[in-house]
Amino acid sequence: MMSKISMKRCSLLLFIVIAILLQFGCKKSINSSDIDVEAEILKEMQDKRIPSVVACIVKGDEIVWEGSFGLADVENSKPASRLTLYSLQSISKLFVAIAIFQLLENGKIDLQADINGYLPFDIGNKNYPDIAITPHMLLNHTSSLAWPVQADDHLPNFEYFFDLDNVPPISEWIPQYILTNGIYYRPAVWKNFKPGTQELYSNIGVSLLALIIENITGIDYRDYCRENILIPLEMENSAFRPQYMNEELLVTPYYNSNYPVKQFTYRHYPAGNINSNIVDFSHFISAILNFSEYNGIRILEKETFEKMLELQNSATGMANLWNHRLGNRIAKYGGGTGYSTFVEWQFDSDISYFIFSNKYNESVYPHGRIHDLIRYQSSHY
Repeated sequence: MMSKISMKRCSLLLFIVIAILLQFGCKKSINSSDIDVEAEILKEMQDKRIPSVVACIVKGDEIVWEGSFGLADVENSKPASRLTLYSLQSISKLFVAIAIFQLLENGKIDLQADINGYLPFDIGNKNYPDIAITPHMLLNHTSSLAWPVQADDHLPNFEYFFDLDNVPPISEWIPQYILTNGIYYRPAVWKNFKPGTQELYSNIGVSLLALIIENITGIDYRDYCRENILIPLEMENSAFRPQYMNEELLVTPYYNSNYPVKQFTYRHYPAGNINSNIVDFSHFISAILNFSEYNGIRILEKETFEKMLELQNSATGMANLWNHRLGNRIAKYGGGTGYSTFVEWQFDSDISYFIFSNKYNESVYPHGRIHDLIRYQSSHY
């Protein structure tokens, strides 16, 4: 464990580096004559003690602006760069949605069918045993399967940190939580409302979708994503598994106290633990702007892509793990221990931008200072 002296030295070094960057400045912002976006980002980082932020703006299939600020590893004075790998957190769920709709496109899944037809065991909400759970419900967080974060859930060890290469398979841990004979089962994992009637954000539900993908394809979900989404989009440095990443490029996550966290993953990694960087993720957001096509390669047919983005709940904007926002915009938030992430697509202007940080903070989200600066910068293209 780091000593108090080391912690103070770590924080002091962070502030010194940011102060130097503020003093000498970065490359001057493009097309922003009245606001120095990059200097303002650095100021906000210093005020909020944010170790690093990387951001990128894409128009069509081209990066038109990018910025890397602060330190990916404070203790070792390693600056963040366009190659630094950040955990995408809940943005990872979008890859689950794409995988499910690839299976739909290939006739391998029925979104309205009982999921028990795609699983090696039978499950259901014990409060409503006659109502089947469907893939459609899981895609839209209406399955009645717990989040779980609420105080009454009490799911043991659900948020336990695992080493990147030592996380249990989905097929091993999910039954332990959702089957009545599971060692971690608690009745509160199933909520007391009819499946399909209420929206309740659910990491465990998204992980169940990933297990369905594994059972249909016979491929580990992480490998399915790599073969069918990441490699086609030339995201070759993005991955769940450490053997596919340059671990020296992994950012160090930080607690709110700016205490470093070791590299980790959760058991529910399909819902939040893919790692990517500016270069790779720009390919993904470009593909979405171009209706799932990048560099001549399609990961979904346009008709399937549009079906995936169909609004399912006008009150919340939910659309098959994607989120509609005001105007013709789609977005996704991510956040947890050591990370904040946000991405938005503006289809009317053919613009998208994303922001990653290695400390949980509200500044990268809508109405936060860093988010608003990046969005302002995007308005110039």
